[in-house]
Amino acid sequence: MADRITSWWRIGFICAVLLLEGMSSSSINVQIGALERHFGLSPALLQLTVGAFLIAYAGLLPLAGRWVDTRGGRTVFLWGVALFGLGCVICAAALSGLWLVAGRFAQGAGAALSAPAAVALIIAGLPPGKTRNQAMGLYAAMGAVGFSLGLVLPAFVVTELGWRASFLVYLPLVVAMLIIGQTIQRSAAPGGKLDPLSAIAVTIAMMLAVHAIADVGNAPLWSTAVQLGGALLLGMTVKLSGRRLFPVEVTRSAGVLSGSFALAGVFAALVTSVYLVSLALQANNTAFEVGLALVPQSISNAIATMFGAKLVTRFGARKVLTTGMALVVTALGYLGTVGMSLPYAAGLLPAFVIIGISIALSYPAASIMAVDAVQPEHHGSAAGLLTSFQNVGGAAGLAVATAAAVVPLPGSGVPPEPGQLLSMAMMVFFGLVVAGIWWFSRRTLLTTRG
Repeated sequence: MADRITSWWRIGFICAVLLLEGMSSSSINVQIGALERHFGLSPALLQLTVGAFLIAYAGLLPLAGRWVDTRGGRTVFLWGVALFGLGCVICAAALSGLWLVAGRFAQGAGAALSAPAAVALIIAGLPPGKTRNQAMGLYAAMGAVGFSLGLVLPAFVVTELGWRASFLVYLPLVVAMLIIGQTIQRSAAPGGKLDPLSAIAVTIAMMLAVHAIADVGNAPLWSTAVQLGGALLLGMTVKLSGRRLFPVEVTRSAGVLSGSFALAGVFAALVTSVYLVSLALQANNTAFEVGLALVPQSISNAIATMFGAKLVTRFGARKVLTTGMALVVTALGYLGTVGMSLPYAAGLLPAFVIIGISIALSYPAASIMAVDAVQPEHHGSAAGLLTSFQNVGGAAGLAVATAAAVVPLPGSGVPPEPGQLLSMAMMVFFGLVVAGIWWFSRRTLLTTRG
């Protein structure tokens, strides 16, 4: 019994990496108002403070998975947790906006390393069956709990102790995870050559492109051209080198591509929408009040998640995914027309509930569609591509909204509605891309049969 308790305590701390990721993803929405007021951040740097976490996570995830395979889960887990903790300290001690971006990037890189390592440690330590399934269920639940907690705990700390202290609330758990991680037995790893240059180059390219897009209209034309040119050059260098972050069987699969573009659209629209709503609310409310206002979204998502996979089984992935994307359009269209001007109970609350449900439908549908479209040996790569598209979509959405000058900063005179309509337009655009992939794949299949 004692061994079993000790084991589950260890598993709980391993699973807590997703708690940290969820908290860091959501808490920035209640921290951003205080950061903007303290540093007077430009709109481009403000969105990059939010998006740096997403870009680092998306760009370095393929490298992290390979590192786990060649070096073992324990080593990568400890490095990832330590890097996340370092990012928290950098943010808390930041003296400028660039330091904030660096800290957020370190947090995202740490999450990218520790997440696949945690899964590997759970699987390696438990035999297939009920116990392993329970552990993986606990791991998945940590993400939803972390997202909700990130809207409340850091927001309370921002209100009572200031924004610097809000980045330090993660450190006790980080230290505990590092201590527990030392007790995990080091497993034998096959070794092998790592190729970090491609992942690093792609990540830098995304950072340059996102900042350049967001700063359109504010920065000199030559600055935008240099950044976009640098991003393109890095991308072409990786392509011409022949190095691949994902197998060609994955990147050419219609099921994987449609699921990936669908999640890119959902998160481009919703990350942008929540970011803009948070800034609008923090003009007249405390960070803690804003956090409480956003919580119903994560609660409805957690409840609806229990039914998402079942609905896919019954109605099919395409129908469920289409429904989820349509709900995103409905909620954002409502906020962009009348919802933002209505009292909370009639405006934001129902929209947040619908958004939570839409994620619960879209995410499992896109994931199941992707993994069902490839062979079992490529399931991990398909899941990694989905996660990368999801995070890049969120960062790109923030950049587009900033470039379109729809960010409702204090004193800007920008109303909150146009940003919601732009977020809705992003979802419609990606929806058309997904429909085009489905149409093309069907036409190709029919032609082949003919």
